Amino acid sequence: MKRIASLTAILMAMVLFIASCSRTLEPDSTFISGSDIQLKVSGRVIYTYDPLTWQLGYNPTNREFRASDDAMKNWFFVTCSAVPSSVGQKMDATVTWSSGSGTQSVKGKFEVAKAEQDTYWLWCGDKKIQTGVTVCILR
Repeated sequence: MKRIASLTAILMAMVLFIASCSRTLEPDSTFISGSDIQLKVSGRVIYTYDPLTWQLGYNPTNREFRASDDAMKNWFFVTCSAVPSSVGQKMDATVTWSSGSGTQSVKGKFEVAKAEQDTYWLWCGDKKIQTGVTVCILR
């Protein structure tokens, strides 16, 4: 009887642990509903592209997207394992950006959460990363 009770307790603990460990979080609604090209990390907007003072770049061979201000002081780069093409597509990506103390970067599994023409909103819902970044295919 003791053995059954302890096994039941262990199973209940495992079920609760697995249920609480949602592997990914849904995309940030303000990121997805917006039209801005931006980098958002853990709920905080790091950079928003301004067409008057920023430049965009795209290298199809390396699947790399770049956005930077005219002085190259503020920037973010995204390198993807595949070229984004449709909502639901999953890919590995590395996002690197300038910060006051140097550079920061995150790597993870990203999903195309929104697509409009040649602009794609990529989202990584990993609990530790929670990163959204918008990329544009320049033609």
